[in-house]
Amino acid sequence: MKILKQYPLTAFLFIHFFVWSLLPLLRTSLPMDSIEAIVWGQYCDWGTNKHPPLSGFLAYWAYTFGAHSHFAIYALSQLCVLLGFIYIYKLACRFLAKDKAVLSVMLLEGVIYYGFSAPEFNVNVVSLALWPATIYYFHCALKDDKYSDWILTGIFAGLNLFNKYVSGVLLMAMLFYMLYDKNARQKFKTFGPYLTAVFCCLVVLPHVWWLYRHDFYVVDYFLGRSNKAGFDEFPLLRHIVYPLKFFGAQILFSLGTLLIYFIGTYKAPKEENALSAADKNFLLVNGLMPLLIMVLFSLIGGVRLKDMWGFPVLYMSGILLFAFFPKALGGQVRHRLYKGVYIVMGLMAVALTCVIIFNKSDKLHMDAPAYGAQMEEIWHKAAGGKPFKYVAGDVWWTDNVALFAPSRPKPVIWGDIRKNPWFDAKDFEESGALIVAAGKWEYESAAKTLKNASQPQTLELEFVNPAGKIKRKTIYYGFYNL
Repeated sequence: MKILKQYPLTAFLFIHFFVWSLLPLLRTSLPMDSIEAIVWGQYCDWGTNKHPPLSGFLAYWAYTFGAHSHFAIYALSQLCVLLGFIYIYKLACRFLAKDKAVLSVMLLEGVIYYGFSAPEFNVNVVSLALWPATIYYFHCALKDDKYSDWILTGIFAGLNLFNKYVSGVLLMAMLFYMLYDKNARQKFKTFGPYLTAVFCCLVVLPHVWWLYRHDFYVVDYFLGRSNKAGFDEFPLLRHIVYPLKFFGAQILFSLGTLLIYFIGTYKAPKEENALSAADKNFLLVNGLMPLLIMVLFSLIGGVRLKDMWGFPVLYMSGILLFAFFPKALGGQVRHRLYKGVYIVMGLMAVALTCVIIFNKSDKLHMDAPAYGAQMEEIWHKAAGGKPFKYVAGDVWWTDNVALFAPSRPKPVIWGDIRKNPWFDAKDFEESGALIVAAGKWEYESAAKTLKNASQPQTLELEFVNPAGKIKRKTIYYGFYNL
């Protein structure tokens, strides 16, 4: 316990890493987004059929150098989280005393995105590292006006866009701050902001070129995920319900942090706010505006946003609490806050453990190597000596075959070769494919795209969770050009 008091941040980082990278090992299967990212990194080039390629590159490299272990992926997730924590601490030290900077990081344990949801490596988890890094170097550039900081701001801003398009809201907030703040506006008279813009463009240029070569079809996926479905009889409600739902979800997901702070500092005396007006403006604009931009987008467009798109927008929660609700941190108050952090971590860890142990979902407990081998056997029985080169269908069932079947067939997601342009369409047509789907409707949907598909057959799979409960699921499979 002594080390927790002497080195609270170091101890917290180690404990957080091991809790959230070891607990997911109770699962039998890797998370769907993680498997999809590994497959992207293996087959795609400068783009995917959903997102820019950065998360795929990271997942594939970690999986390869980690000897194809599940732990390598869970550790990669937590390394992203820890990198984000380190930059949040460095950023907080520019505004707050050291003890408050440490707690600004630790309080984020109460945000569900940093613990309970983070084991599933995906673009959102990568954002947890890139957003704080971008803003840290941005603040350094504005204050110190070093070319190196402007360049690093551009590199991390570019990596943000190279990871996920929604990260553009952070760049919008940064630009707004530079236009709004008098001192920041003066920087437009220097080379710094233009260095940032150049390096940002250089980082993202390969992906933009890839989008151009493929007719920007990924935009269709983005628009499909942020749609205007629902409330057909009262469309005006979309402009009210959707933004409120998204905003409410972010409050709910950060409730642990709010409870830790306000309960832990309940009896602590108030402190005078020592921050300058410029510092307050910087924190408010870059800490809150990305969330407000997303809410405004939903409000004006009546667009339903996925709750998980808010993953990185709460990164400044701890800093904002100490900056705008300042309390004196005596020894007892710090102890209560530390205690609250670890209590919340423990509760979330117990919750995740219970979900894994008692849930019977195939997304948690499918024996993917056995499933991949079984699907390959089905192919060889039907195809004779024809090589097993392609598998087509929805993401989960297709990517698991691609990753774990002995022949490592190439995955044609959604059964549409046009949306998987890194594969040769002619070879796909000549080689044929195994089609796998979760249900009859999904199979028929893929068959409409593939045209020359066989009638579906069924296969019953069985999954056993750590509590010994069994779930059976019927999947549909067939063949294309066989």
